[in-house]
Amino acid sequence: MNEITRKAIAALADAIEADETVVTYKLAREAYSRDPELATKVNEYSVQRMVYEQEASKEEKDEKLLSDIDARMKVLYEEVMNNPVMLALAKAENELNELLNELNSTLRSRIMPESEHVCGGDCSACGGCH
Repeated sequence: MNEITRKAIAALADAIEADETVVTYKLAREAYSRDPELATKVNEYSVQRMVYEQEASKEEKDEKLLSDIDARMKVLYEEVMNNPVMLALAKAENELNELLNELNSTLRSRIMPESEHVCGGDCSACGGCH
């Protein structure tokens, strides 16, 4: 990589880092990491899932235990996914992914213009190569 490209990438990275989408994501991630109640529920969910998988893989499963764990996991999942901090993080992650996909697509189409029109073989859905 030459020096001009290196500097351009650094400038682009600075611009992206200052983008509202990235700033919002970082704030949402920080809020998530500072929420001990949410972290506890996420950790408990992970442990419950691990125990569930271990029990489910046994030849002689304890169906009552599996049912109890499944019920607890559903409660935890709802509590985690409806937590305002988690909702904000999920929204911010989606928006960040959209930004990164757009960035990737833009760079790819500039560097490899032919990649923009990769044929999937179904002309009925084609945007037009002809």
